Amino acid sequence: MRIARRGALAALGAVPLRALAQGAPAWPSRPVQVIVPIAPGGPTDVIARIVAQHLPAALGGSFVVENRSGAGGQIGMRLVAAAAPDGHTMTVGTPGSAVINPLIVRDAGYAPEGFAYASMLMVAPLVLLVRPDLPVRTPRELAEHIRRAGGRFSFGSSGQGQSPDITARLFLNRAGVEAEVVTYRGAAPAVTDLLGGTVGAMFDTTTGIPYVREGRLRAIAIAGARRSALLPGVPTMEEDGFAGFDLASWYVAMMPKGTPEPILERLSAAVAPIMARPEVVAQIEGMNAEPLSSTPEEARRYVMAQAALWRDVTGTLGMRAE
Repeated sequence: MRIARRGALAALGAVPLRALAQGAPAWPSRPVQVIVPIAPGGPTDVIARIVAQHLPAALGGSFVVENRSGAGGQIGMRLVAAAAPDGHTMTVGTPGSAVINPLIVRDAGYAPEGFAYASMLMVAPLVLLVRPDLPVRTPRELAEHIRRAGGRFSFGSSGQGQSPDITARLFLNRAGVEAEVVTYRGAAPAVTDLLGGTVGAMFDTTTGIPYVREGRLRAIAIAGARRSALLPGVPTMEEDGFAGFDLASWYVAMMPKGTPEPILERLSAAVAPIMARPEVVAQIEGMNAEPLSSTPEEARRYVMAQAALWRDVTGTLGMRAE
């Protein structure tokens, strides 16, 4: 998937963004609060800080990042959903925080339809990681290792209801094995415990990839339909016999529902050249992710399609709160 509009927006970058907002309310008129619903150090936090760092040059004002983690992202997302729709509160939504939590938590307090969407930011494949000393090199071998362990095996998870968490549960379901899924408040502490041997494996997006390149972790499969161009030697789950794994983690700029369209358009137009900056591309690709940009409508349609996909997955696992 690529929604990036680098070529189409090249000409737009030469037009002052304020010129796009004639007749629109002055924005920003005070600091914009960028709420990150996940703990510091993970990919959601990283991409939020990249965007917040560069937005003032395009839009003026200031963008202040605040981590409000907890309950798998629900705390931060509720704050954004309830905020005034005046363009001064935004967040970075992910599959877990934006669409999975409302599916698996009764009365989560928000739904994907209850937000406004400005732009896609990046997408990252879900990668199955193990320690190098674990004697497995494929998902099938991992499943057999877990079966022999008789339940004495733990998967790390970046948070209850996050896409790596649900993907781990889907793998265990498809493999017909049982293991404990240990949830953390973000990817960074989960990867730390994987490195330390507290957990034996995990699905991850970006945080553990530098350790793969250092040889401290081993990537054994991609949970998407295609191999990752940034990890070309790692096969897909389907190549090892696990059909139907077409899951990824995505990151999207969101605001409260009712935010004026001119503000969403200005934010979208400001994001596009940021995602095309060579140093930003290098930083994001270094995390094994792909930088994106999109129109607000493209972002909305994509998230709604993903909501349907994850509704099917959580239904398969019997996790739906309905």
